[in-house]
Amino acid sequence: MIPHFTLSRAGLLLLLGGSWLLLASGPQAAGRDESTYRFGVYPYLSPTRIEQAYAPLAAAFAERLGRPLRLGTAKDLDAFYARLRRGDFDIALVPPFAVVPLVDQRGYVPLARRPSTPARIVVLINSPLRHPGDLRGHTLGLPPASSLVSVIIRVDLDERGLWAGRDFQPRHFPSTPACLHNLLVNRVDACATGGGAGLRSFERKMGVKLRTLYQTRPFPHMLFVVRPDFPAVEANELKRFILTLEDSAAGRELLRYIGPDSRFVSYRAEDYDAIRRYRETSHRHAQAFP
Repeated sequence: MIPHFTLSRAGLLLLLGGSWLLLASGPQAAGRDESTYRFGVYPYLSPTRIEQAYAPLAAAFAERLGRPLRLGTAKDLDAFYARLRRGDFDIALVPPFAVVPLVDQRGYVPLARRPSTPARIVVLINSPLRHPGDLRGHTLGLPPASSLVSVIIRVDLDERGLWAGRDFQPRHFPSTPACLHNLLVNRVDACATGGGAGLRSFERKMGVKLRTLYQTRPFPHMLFVVRPDFPAVEANELKRFILTLEDSAAGRELLRYIGPDSRFVSYRAEDYDAIRRYRETSHRHAQAFP
């Protein structure tokens, strides 16, 4: 089943009432209503969490554009990419590895992106592991294999001569908190994560201290794009709106729904050169956009 969430101007009140989710599948989900824009979010969260995080922003988009908007995702990255190829989404939040096939090759228009951040490997404060090479013979917890953090960490460790399955044992988890909980009970020796407020929140909640064992170079994160033929006036309105969310209390509230420390900055093509380099060297790890 492919989740969809449908919103109009009146839908904002329904959303605030907590009963806004609509699930659809089959021909109904695939059908195209030209009066309704479709906003796709790649499945880096569960469908329920995507609804919670992006339904308020979808409501704001609908208000700005003056037309209904449907929010959707897919069960996994392959299915999401298939929907993009079919032209299911007018507006999309996509992972950074999609910048080459979508923006560079297919002419999608970038609006804004999440700021550049490093990936890191963390251990408990009293762990005997002190350097990346100490991972040899140990178990490294990772997010799903297709996730950006997992790809970046695996490529960086490859470049250091640390190969999964040979030098260390990888173990994938559905989320960073799941990995960190397994770190606490010694089922893994280290965890790969994007870091940031999520780590601090985990430390406070669990009453533990974590230490960074290794940190990658900063890399640009997910980005908003619109289809190549999206009306330029409306694209510019969405771009301006996204980039000014931090400037108002209402905008900051929308960002808080997405997650701690969420914000968006201007897109520059050169910012994604690091992703282009990773994409060239990570085919065996990443789910490349077909």
